[in-house]
Amino acid sequence: MRRWPYILVVDDDADFRSGLRMALEMKGYQVEEAEDGEKALALLAEKPPLLVLLDLQMPVMNGREMLQRMRANAELKDVPVVIISGFGFEWEAELMGAQGFVGKPFEPEELQKTIAGLLKPRLVSVKLHAVEKPPS
Repeated sequence: MRRWPYILVVDDDADFRSGLRMALEMKGYQVEEAEDGEKALALLAEKPPLLVLLDLQMPVMNGREMLQRMRANAELKDVPVVIISGFGFEWEAELMGAQGFVGKPFEPEELQKTIAGLLKPRLVSVKLHAVEKPPS
């Protein structure tokens, strides 16, 4: 069962997803995986994550198309996305609507810094929102 908040890792390379999952879980993050944009959108429809780590080059539905669909969906348009790809540039990621870009291969510290910079304000907001709402 998926817990929230979680990070969604979308990449067609199973070994890369598995390694990234282990590294993120060691940092205390909850992680879900999808091997293409189509499967990722199905997971997103169930419960939006706190952040998406997205590869660009994938079969079935590539990262560019997935990101376009996310930005066109009112419930997903504000979910931060970090492009993780060996094909692309930071300025290109921004034009697509991503909040960050990490080129493959990368140092784990670089990814951690990018994630922390995006999640810190969102986690504070989630905690404040939870404090404001009494339990039902």
